[in-house]
Amino acid sequence: MFKNYRKIFIFTFLLIFSIMIINTTNAYAKVKTYNQHGKALKPFNVSHFKYVYNKNYTRKDYHKHYKRGHRIKDNNIRSFGGNYRTKLKTLMFLTSARKDSKHRRWNPQSIAITPKGRYAFVMYPKEVVRYNLIKLHKMGVNYKHPNLTRKQIKAAVKYGPIINTGHGQSLSYNPKNHRLWFINMGIMNKHAKLEELSIRTLKPIQIIKFHYSSVYSLSNELAFDKHGNLYTYTRTSGDGAIKNGTIRISQGYIHHHKVHFKMIMQGIRHAPGYRTQSLAYNPRNNRLYFVSDGGILSAPVNKLGHLKKHDIRDTKFLTHREFEGLAFTKKGQGYLLLNRSPEIMAFNHF
Repeated sequence: MFKNYRKIFIFTFLLIFSIMIINTTNAYAKVKTYNQHGKALKPFNVSHFKYVYNKNYTRKDYHKHYKRGHRIKDNNIRSFGGNYRTKLKTLMFLTSARKDSKHRRWNPQSIAITPKGRYAFVMYPKEVVRYNLIKLHKMGVNYKHPNLTRKQIKAAVKYGPIINTGHGQSLSYNPKNHRLWFINMGIMNKHAKLEELSIRTLKPIQIIKFHYSSVYSLSNELAFDKHGNLYTYTRTSGDGAIKNGTIRISQGYIHHHKVHFKMIMQGIRHAPGYRTQSLAYNPRNNRLYFVSDGGILSAPVNKLGHLKKHDIRDTKFLTHREFEGLAFTKKGQGYLLLNRSPEIMAFNHF
């Protein structure tokens, strides 16, 4: 009897695994792939690297003690420290009534928003899901409804195919040409892929394979400004010439199916937390936002490399939630993606 159950289990597992591989292969069947030669990061002299010494509001790493969203009274999160105060309120939960969810609905990693706030794209470990926020709002979806109904899903939610998203922290919308991109590299590595997704089908369109640096690696965050420049950053770990806990920023651009980066030769001395979770750009105030759990820091794009202490905004939040992603509309409305339970919260201002 046990042997029969074991055979059935193995057969079922292999069948599901084969279906996933077939679906993933189909998603990449017509994708154009470009192999970029040479390192994408322009050479630099680390001895010329400088710092802006912002005040240290760094939140402690509490990833082993994350709290769940539906247990927070009134679904509000307020700031309690830093030099810039704001607050958040739950817009909607992302869990659904679908029975075939499996890898869906859990562990969202990043979010992108269209300029007018119509669509929210959320990247999960195996796919991207598009939510029509305007339709869902008209249908009465808010923090009082922890689960989307089948009717709401059918009318306002689109599921993408199973794809290889890597760690998935970098989904970003380019406002200049209205394209959706992410960096696929899993955990930090000197090899990376920049992938474009179709906004309509959520399928991969093109892939740019490139090398970054064996010494100064690339992280899983990505953001585009209104001119189409792209940005990524890391929080240094202290094993190199740059001081531990510093935000190190790279600026780049995409041209002729190639990606090019240069190091911003000034770091922000104190990151907002111990884990880099997201990077976002606000077109309303032209600032980059560096997101960690319970802490967000921002700096003006036009002053990168020449920042002063007063240019830095830091916010600490009264929460032990996991901050996964941040995105802004053209008018500056900010949306924060959180995990446990998956939800989108809206800022009153930022």
